[in-house]
Amino acid sequence: MSVIQDMLKPGGGIALIPFIRMTILTLLLMVIVMGILDVARIHMVVLAFLSIGLLMSISHFEKVWNDVQRSRGGVTQNALGERADKEQEKTD
Repeated sequence: MSVIQDMLKPGGGIALIPFIRMTILTLLLMVIVMGILDVARIHMVVLAFLSIGLLMSISHFEKVWNDVQRSRGGVTQNALGERADKEQEKTD
């Protein structure tokens, strides 16, 4: 399956979290640099505050998503696509 098909299938939006997180971190870095360089400082403070809020909301969404998947008995994945828990091995 291609990457596009993985993203477009139901529940596939969770695969975009690493990209969204890196984009917001880049925005936050640029806002901090612009604030240090004294370019529209008050605006940069507001944008930094909003960027931090976005990062926190994405982390909260990912945590809730994993909790729901775990409660349904599904295999959960973290934002990097790695399995967050291992399947139980049969011992009989």
